[in-house]
Amino acid sequence: MPTALVIAAAGAGTRLGAGVPKALAPLADGRPLLDHCLESVAAARAAGVALDAVVVLVPPAEADARRVADIVARHAAGLAVPVTCVPGGAERADSVRAGLAAADAALADAGHAAGAGPRRVLVHDAARAFTPPAVFRAVQDALAAGAPAAVPGLPVTDTIKTVTGPAGRPVVSGTPARSSLRAVQTPQGFDLDLLLAAHELARTSAEADASALTDDAMAMEAAGHEVLVVPGDEASFKVTSPRDLETAAARLAGPGRAESALPAAAAPVPALPRTGFGTDVHAWAPEDAPRPLWLGCVEWPDQRGVAATSDGDVAAHAACNALLSAAGLGDLGAVFGVDRFEMRGATGAAMLAHVAGLVEAAGFRIGNVAVQVVAPRPKVGTRRGEMEAAMSAALGGAPVSVSAATTDGLGFIGRGEGLVGFATALVAPIP
Repeated sequence: MPTALVIAAAGAGTRLGAGVPKALAPLADGRPLLDHCLESVAAARAAGVALDAVVVLVPPAEADARRVADIVARHAAGLAVPVTCVPGGAERADSVRAGLAAADAALADAGHAAGAGPRRVLVHDAARAFTPPAVFRAVQDALAAGAPAAVPGLPVTDTIKTVTGPAGRPVVSGTPARSSLRAVQTPQGFDLDLLLAAHELARTSAEADASALTDDAMAMEAAGHEVLVVPGDEASFKVTSPRDLETAAARLAGPGRAESALPAAAAPVPALPRTGFGTDVHAWAPEDAPRPLWLGCVEWPDQRGVAATSDGDVAAHAACNALLSAAGLGDLGAVFGVDRFEMRGATGAAMLAHVAGLVEAAGFRIGNVAVQVVAPRPKVGTRRGEMEAAMSAALGGAPVSVSAATTDGLGFIGRGEGLVGFATALVAPIP
């Protein structure tokens, strides 16, 4: 059956924090992640996995796209099929739709147009760079046996809880049985024409949210198709955070990988501490609709607060942005969103605690946070110690320093329209 492979290599890799798109991030041998991914595909081809075309989704920036295309060109001979590079989109679903359209065209060029018979597509993450041939074969065999969709998965060993409630105080709402859970990997395999239709349904349906698709099996599930699960492999882990780079380094150092290593002179630079910068701005609430003022996780009685969905704590919010920046995790808008119902009234302390957890999960510990509030009121110096203690407690004891400044009556702050919080943060990789 005609088969195309779509490799998703257009992601920014924000959580990885490598400073380049994830597919271009170097592993311990100095070579980009995409190099290893394409090597694993070539190994699958050598083991008998049939492919008629390969489509690689590339980052939108021209310079990054050229670098990805250069890597692909180096591996074209080993893939032994036509390879096309296609720019990715704003969301993962946009990127995959572009890849599927290119796969459709590539198979048509090879004499396998839509309507001429069944066609298959494998959608694979470049971040799963060490996927063994057996996983490719298991997915392809399931499709050959008639499954409209097949995904590799591993049994879940942790106890999983479902939660409800606001971001700062989630509560357990249920505990699904581990026997019914799988951690799903890639490549995911599909009937190409059914997947094209499922993505179009997700894009055009008023009930569906295409931006919420974290994998392509979700689109098939929503369209009513059965998705078969085949055995995955621990080697097919996804490189997402700095800790995953350590797992990749250990794999590269394992038996059979020595030939991939570069000379010792090209060894990577040890991980260093990272700094981040954050800011937050809020307008004062109208005098006829006053709100309480929260600043530095401390309430200021008799002070008019700010207009905000949450408690509007510019000091805490600036600190959150600085920590997310340092850990390469984006910003408050990306993490919490501004239109989510659960953000109504969320406290700065709860947001700091949540961000601290994200930073740790990304493989970092907090060194310190420094915050400066720029406003004519309140007088921060009178309660600086309280603010530092409250913010530090929210961050699990990490040191916090607070300072204040005014603008000598200049600008919107001087006109009494609002206030600003600035912050810097230092994080270090967890040994």
